[in-house]
Amino acid sequence: MAGLRVISRLKGGMGAFGVALILGLNAMIGYGLLHDRDELIAKTSDESRAMALVLERHATDSFAGVSKILAGVSEVLSVRADTWERGDADVHALLRRQAALSPLIRAILVVSADGRLIHDTETLAPADVDLSDRDYLMAHRDGLASGGPAGVHVGIPVRGRTSGSWFFSMSRRLDTPAGRFAGVVVAVMEPTAFRGFYQTLTLRDDAVVTLYHADGPVMARFPDHDSFIGRSARLLPLFTSLLKGAQAGTDTVDANGDGPRRIFSFRASAEMPLVVTVSSSRDSVLEPWWTKAMTAAAADLAGTLVLGLMTLALLREAERRERALADLQGSERALRDSQQRLIQDIAARHRIEAELIAAKQVSDAANRAKTQFLANMSHELRTPLNAVIGFAEALESGIFGAMLPKQTEYIADIRRSGQHLLSLINDILDTTKIESGKYVLHQEILAIEELIGESLRQMEPQAMEKGLTLTESLAEPLPILFADARAVRQILLNLLSNAVKFTPPGGRIVVTVDRSARDLRLRVIDTGIGIPPTELSQVMEPFHQVDNSHTRRHAGTGLGLPLVKSLVEMQDGRFALSSVPGRGTTATVLFPASRLRTRIEEAAAQGARVGTGDNRRETASA
Repeated sequence: MAGLRVISRLKGGMGAFGVALILGLNAMIGYGLLHDRDELIAKTSDESRAMALVLERHATDSFAGVSKILAGVSEVLSVRADTWERGDADVHALLRRQAALSPLIRAILVVSADGRLIHDTETLAPADVDLSDRDYLMAHRDGLASGGPAGVHVGIPVRGRTSGSWFFSMSRRLDTPAGRFAGVVVAVMEPTAFRGFYQTLTLRDDAVVTLYHADGPVMARFPDHDSFIGRSARLLPLFTSLLKGAQAGTDTVDANGDGPRRIFSFRASAEMPLVVTVSSSRDSVLEPWWTKAMTAAAADLAGTLVLGLMTLALLREAERRERALADLQGSERALRDSQQRLIQDIAARHRIEAELIAAKQVSDAANRAKTQFLANMSHELRTPLNAVIGFAEALESGIFGAMLPKQTEYIADIRRSGQHLLSLINDILDTTKIESGKYVLHQEILAIEELIGESLRQMEPQAMEKGLTLTESLAEPLPILFADARAVRQILLNLLSNAVKFTPPGGRIVVTVDRSARDLRLRVIDTGIGIPPTELSQVMEPFHQVDNSHTRRHAGTGLGLPLVKSLVEMQDGRFALSSVPGRGTTATVLFPASRLRTRIEEAAAQGARVGTGDNRRETASA
């Protein structure tokens, strides 16, 4: 029954491990894809924000350059006597020279206070048109220009009355010597100059760049400049909400006319009534990510199927072994029943004795078969578990590339679960080897203090994780021990592991070594939960665990202490437990004097061996 319980526990562990591995793989891939998606959107937002900054500075600097030209022109015109002589050649030449200073200027006009066109750089004979209804004349005449009387006014896009083409204006006020409003000097600016500049930029295929007047109309756009110029965007989110909260920003919006869901960056000029926007289709930005996500999903599905099939194969194999073991144990019960009936038959005593002997032989064979079965099962389960642990350690070491913190955490959980299962299987394998007489000791001269130091260093991370104090107390001088190094190390690790497992945080664990009469006494003393007196003898039996609410929270097979006892007795030693519930447990291992050597004796023996070797060499030379 104990063997069936172990196999059942292993089945549950393998099933849970398989599910955890599959969930971890899916979570790792899903988290990576979401992280890549967020990074791609953030990168595009940063690029869009940077482009909006560059374009806003370009627009502001371009308008500021035209403003400086107009300032110089207005200053010159204010001191010339021929300024208001309609079509004057000298003034015309002056204005043409100034207009040539900026590629944005299509023409420079001088308009009188009553709206009459006085000068036009495109002709010496200005058209006789009434411009009194133009926004630039009304803004300066009524004192509405930004910056006061000395400020500039940037007009919204309008169509020329004679040319029919779109333009927007920038103007400055002209005054009489007495300081009264005399008219305006106007720079007629070319919207296509901005469109041409936007065409030279390296943009995404679906990117849209728009220059708005602060009052809402589109001043320039790429692409579809001709379709959008002059349109008012006053009711779009840019003007209804975004600009009211900040002068610059990036958001994801449904852009009217630009398609659904766009990554949208805007920036308003602090010096001119201008707003620049840069937007890109969110779907287009995420198109490479979708391709990667589909590929990763396919790989994830394939990996999930492979892991699921491997887990299913392991579970089926465990079930088959479980049925075989149940059959063997059923045979044992049948044989024991037969023995009982034979004993009760007094009349056929000699026949019963013969049958009992035969039954015992069959029972021994069944026990050997069970032991062999457990050994084979442990070997076959260790192979895939070692592979899983190896791959987990490779991923955790970063050999296939750096992982995100969450991914590293999942891989560490996988590795620890696999190592826990492997330790359970190793305990079962060692127990079956001892029961079948196949455990071979490789005895040698050992320094017990070195083995203790190694074992303490190996258990120190687990002790620190629980907040335990792990120390040693060694008597001086210690003798040299003649024993199997692996077996002694296993004894120490099993006792220390039990002490760490059943000692609550803040407790102490001490390893002491001294002489007791002629024996070498090794003790592991903890301040843990202790073992009830009624359980002390039972914990030495294979697969038995103390059944209380605290200890059952700790996983294990119940093989640790029985394995320690067997390994100690194989080396002529004795093993004993003493415990007080709630105060702690002391595990004592005694090695007899026959296995001890003093260091002086060992040095003399080693010198004798060396001397014998020198004599042999001298004889051979002679």
